[in-house]
Amino acid sequence: MTACTEDARPGLALWSVSVLGLGALLLATLRGPLSATTWTSAHGLFWLVTIGAGGCYLGALWTLVVGWRDGVAEVGLLGAALMVQSQLGLVHGLTAPGVLYGPSAAVTTSIFLALPAALVVAFPLVLADTGLARWVARRWRGWAIGSLVAATGLTVWLLARPTQVPEARMGAPVVAVVGVLSLAVALWISWGQLELYWVGRRVASLAAAIGIASLGLSGLVWVGQRPFTVGWWLAHLLDILGVLGASVAVAIGHRQGRSVTDILAPVLTRDPLVALRLGLSPIVQRFVADLNTKDRLTRDHVVRVAELAVRAGQRARLGAPRLRHLGLAAILHDIGKLETPDDILTKPGRLTDDETAIMRAHSSAGERMLSAVPGLAAVARLVRAHHERHDGAGYPDGLRGDEIPLDASIIAVCDAFDAMAHARHYREGMGPERALAVLREHAGSQWHPAAVDLVIAEIGSATRRPGVLWDLALPTDWPADSAVCHALPAHG
Repeated sequence: MTACTEDARPGLALWSVSVLGLGALLLATLRGPLSATTWTSAHGLFWLVTIGAGGCYLGALWTLVVGWRDGVAEVGLLGAALMVQSQLGLVHGLTAPGVLYGPSAAVTTSIFLALPAALVVAFPLVLADTGLARWVARRWRGWAIGSLVAATGLTVWLLARPTQVPEARMGAPVVAVVGVLSLAVALWISWGQLELYWVGRRVASLAAAIGIASLGLSGLVWVGQRPFTVGWWLAHLLDILGVLGASVAVAIGHRQGRSVTDILAPVLTRDPLVALRLGLSPIVQRFVADLNTKDRLTRDHVVRVAELAVRAGQRARLGAPRLRHLGLAAILHDIGKLETPDDILTKPGRLTDDETAIMRAHSSAGERMLSAVPGLAAVARLVRAHHERHDGAGYPDGLRGDEIPLDASIIAVCDAFDAMAHARHYREGMGPERALAVLREHAGSQWHPAAVDLVIAEIGSATRRPGVLWDLALPTDWPADSAVCHALPAHG
C-alpha cells in the first residue's frame, strides 16, 4: 500500500485561473488583436504611477523600518526589495513625456529595471538555503543599505540624464527575454507560496502566491510592441496592486495587534514546518492542549516527533499535501491516549499484559477520534498505522512491508527514536547514540529501512532546526527553555 495522498489542492484553481487568465489577457492586449486599442495619456501615466509608486514606497519603507527595529532580516529585506522596485517605478511616472520631462529613455528603462533589481535585493529570501544567501542574511542591514544606496544612485542618474541612458525598447529580443525570465522567477516563488498554503492552509500564503504572480505577470509588458495599449495599462495596475496589496495586508494585521513577524511569516518563510505551525486548526490545537492537560510528557513527546517527522518528510521530497498529512498525523499520533486511563499512562513501572493491551488500543482509538473530524480522514489512517512493523508483528492490523504507508513508517521511526533516547515513566533513556544504533540494527525488521535512513540522515543534519512547534498549545506562563525541550515522553 502506498502512502495516502489527497488530490485536492486548495487554491490551485484560483491561482491557475489568475495566472492563466491574466496572462492570456495581457498577451491578447499586448500582441493580439486587442493590442490595436490604445489610450495615450502621459498625464494619466504620470498620476497613476506617481501616486501608486509613492504609496508603495511608503508601505515598503514602513516594512523596512519595522524589520530594522525588530531585527528581523526577512522583514527588512522584503521592505528593501519593495522600496527598490517602488523607487524605480516612481522614476517611470515622473519621467512620463510631456509632464515634467520631454521624451526620454528613462521612462522605459526605469520600469524595465524595477522587477529584476527587486529580485536581486530579495535573493536571500528566494534562495535561502544557499551559502551566499546565508552570508548575506547575516549582514542583511548592510545589504539593505547598500541596495538602497545603489538604487538611489541609479534613480538620480535616470532623473538627471534621462536622455542619455540606454533605452529599453518594448519588443526588443533582449528586453523581452529579461521580462519573461523575471516572470519565470516570480512564478517559481509564487508556486512555492502556493505549496506552503497546501501545508499550512494560511490565507496569507495564498494571497502572497497570487500577488507575486501578478507582479511577475507585469513583466509580460515587454513582449508588447507599443505603449498605452490596454495590456500596457493592465501591467501597470498589476504591478502597483501587487506591492500595495502586500503592504496593506501587513498594515491591517499590525493594527489588529499581531506582530509583523507573525503576519509576514507565511509570506516570507520557505519552511513547511513553520507554515504547518501557523496554519493548525483550532481543533488540532485543542487536541494537543487536551494531551497537555492529561499528561504534559506525552504532549512534549508528540511535538518532538512531529518536528522530526516533517523534516524527514522534506528530506524524502514528499509533496505539500502529503507533507501536511504527515505533520498532522505526527502531531496527533498519540491522541488516542486521551482515552487511556491515567494510572496506566503515567505508571512508574512496566505494564502488565492487560495494561499493555489497553495502551495499544490508543492507535485505533486515535483513528476513530480523528475520522470524526472533517478533513482528517487521511491523517486518521496514518495514526492507526504508526505502530505497525515492517515484519508484520506490529499492531493493530499486522501490516507488513509496503502495506504500511511510508508516512506512517516515518512517524514510527521518529516515535521510537524519541521514546528510546529520552527517559520514560518507568526507565531512564538510553540517549541518542544508542537509540540510533537500535534503529540501524532493526531496520528491515521492525522499521522500514528507507524510513530509518531518512530519520537518521535528518538527525545528523547540521541544518536541523528544532523548536518550531514547541509552544503549540502551551499555556502562556509555561517556560520554553532548553530544559523543558528535553522533557520525558510517556508510554507508547
